[in-house]
Amino acid sequence: MRPVPHVIRSILPGLLGLAVARPAPAVTLIPGFTDNLVAAVGAPTALAFTPDGRLLVTSQGGDLRVVTPGGILIGTPALSLGARVCSNGERGLLGVAVDPSFASNRFIYLFYTFNKFNNTCPTLVSTVPVERVSRFTLPDTNTIDPASELVLIDNVLNFAGNHNGGDVLFGPDGLLYASIGDGGCDYAGDSGCSGANDASRDRNVLNGKLLRIAKDGTIPPDNPFLGAGTARCNTGPAAPGVICQEAFAWGLRNPFRFAFQPGTGTLFINDVGEAAFEEVNLGQAGADYGWPCREGAHPNLTTGKCSPSPPSLVDPLYEYAHGAIPGTSAAGCGSITGGAFAPAGVWTSFDGAYLFADFNCGAIVRLNVVGASATAADFATGIGAATVVHLAFGPSAAGQSLYYTTYGAGGQVRRIDGPAAARPASTFTPLTPCRVLDTRGPYLGPVARDPGNDELQPGASRDFAIAGRCGIPQDALAVAANVTVTNATTAGSLRIGPAGAPPPLDTIDFRAGIARANNAILGLFGVPAGSISVTSGFGAGTADLVIDVTGWWR
Repeated sequence: MRPVPHVIRSILPGLLGLAVARPAPAVTLIPGFTDNLVAAVGAPTALAFTPDGRLLVTSQGGDLRVVTPGGILIGTPALSLGARVCSNGERGLLGVAVDPSFASNRFIYLFYTFNKFNNTCPTLVSTVPVERVSRFTLPDTNTIDPASELVLIDNVLNFAGNHNGGDVLFGPDGLLYASIGDGGCDYAGDSGCSGANDASRDRNVLNGKLLRIAKDGTIPPDNPFLGAGTARCNTGPAAPGVICQEAFAWGLRNPFRFAFQPGTGTLFINDVGEAAFEEVNLGQAGADYGWPCREGAHPNLTTGKCSPSPPSLVDPLYEYAHGAIPGTSAAGCGSITGGAFAPAGVWTSFDGAYLFADFNCGAIVRLNVVGASATAADFATGIGAATVVHLAFGPSAAGQSLYYTTYGAGGQVRRIDGPAAARPASTFTPLTPCRVLDTRGPYLGPVARDPGNDELQPGASRDFAIAGRCGIPQDALAVAANVTVTNATTAGSLRIGPAGAPPPLDTIDFRAGIARANNAILGLFGVPAGSISVTSGFGAGTADLVIDVTGWWR
């Protein structure tokens, strides 16, 4: 078995339990985009968002962490699987999904490697751990009762400790999809490991398949493999010759991550290659992508179950050879990981674009798809070797941003913000200058002073409600403002923007003892809506802030 061009090659620092904290590299983005830290989380594997704005982050060692809508990482994990999860090799807590009806049922779904035999998580023996997909209940208290677990998929053998798959997502059809790898070595012992492992050709096991089930674990009536000669495989292999009803597509090596395009339902499957090619497949019901008979569109194994070559194999939508990715400046690549579609209307000129990451070279690539052809271009490089694992778009102070998990710098969740796409023309309503904030004393608008929160303090970030004052409606998107800093006892700066996340740029600079004013447009579309976040850019002393508004947009 070859060492590691599979994902996660390994995600070495986290997978081997080494406390190696690499410094955050200088990420290079295409013009107009910024990269920001969201939270430090060790060995972060996947993320998802609840409708109320909570960010859920899985850690390979078995913890589920919660980041509040205000950007605060809660110190105690919502769930710690502990000894129930095996996290050696590429195993671990690898995926998380949120139920489409979460607002009423509070269900989330986790993909993890279960230590079924409560042992040392061995490989290549009969007592290896198994892959499992389970449903849990996440209450508003951010504490999951382990007893709320309902196992939906179980007993998928992970024989060699790698090629787990590990993604779990809801499709636009309201059904739950999960990806399973071929297990690294053949569970049946009738082929081999790596490029010789033909487990994904066995239709009676879930290895090497993309699965589709209902949220209660039952089989959807339109799954492609039903009827005579089929059976459930959610509790282990079926009899040889039987076809698993959970399978949606097959012939995959390690479909570590996949993504649905909002609005269209288009499904892309990122399948990690062996020694030569990485691929993006267009997800289709019943499709056979050919592994291990082929790697990408190229012959690999020509004996055993690959002799003769199976008919009707589906070519990748896009593939790239290990090394440089054509059309980009990325080099040393060879392990495709996370993928995400840019939602329509979020970033200028990005509608329909697909972004994917390569773990080995630490790059995020833009894939432009036109019909049946696709070309790659730079998006983010320099993130660092052995870093990026998962991508997902989610809510932010900028509206929506691209979030990603990285094993760099000890493990982080980061966010990329870009230029907002053109929005429908908004209406500006002018106002006679009206004061909405004055930390020197009582507000001069129709509000009460906030006792005990006078001057701005060093190194602090505070939110202030703006909507509802001076006639500004609650659904206002932004205000035109004059921002004044006075009574400063030190030199420094303030960053002011939509509530929920620190703005990336300074709004105003000032010096001690000198009043300083600046005009600004302040967004109100963060969390909570209608408020601004003020972050102090000084390390000592105090300063007062006065904001007068002259109009608003909505």
